[in-house]
Amino acid sequence: MATISRDTQMQVRVSSADKEFIRRAAEASGQDLSTFVLQHAKEAAEEVLAERWTFTLSDEDYAEFMASLDAPAQKIPGLDALLERPSPFSDR
Repeated sequence: MATISRDTQMQVRVSSADKEFIRRAAEASGQDLSTFVLQHAKEAAEEVLAERWTFTLSDEDYAEFMASLDAPAQKIPGLDALLERPSPFSDR
């Protein structure tokens, strides 16, 4: 198994009670404190980010969503004119 290089540090200030509580949990899981904290921080980060990247729909809502994606584009009044105007960020 490849070893992952840990090339930077993170520091977290905690109360002694919290540190002892987390240390006991790490020990109970057979991990050192750093490995335990890193593993669980990464799991929490994945969960938070997954909530932003995925969403769940009922079968009915999924069918409606897919129908919207498959439908022809709708004309938006004024959009063509807006796209014809020079960009405020261009040098024209």
